[in-house]
Amino acid sequence: MPIYEYQCVDCEGRDQRVAGLDDHLALCTQCGGLMLRLEEDVFKPYFEDMPGPARPEMIIKASS
Repeated sequence: MPIYEYQCVDCEGRDQRVAGLDDHLALCTQCGGLMLRLEEDVFKPYFEDMPGPARPEMIIKASS
């Protein structure tokens, strides 16, 4: 499971948690308030060093 960053809506504390893709809420360990997951691309580290997508050559058909 990936690690996500959460931020508390009450005390604005931040924490990193191991969570599933659908775990958008957590409880703050500092104040007990509601924490929301900060959105980020969790798969980005896996694809940072990969080259861009391959583009097929355009084929232009000559009209007869």
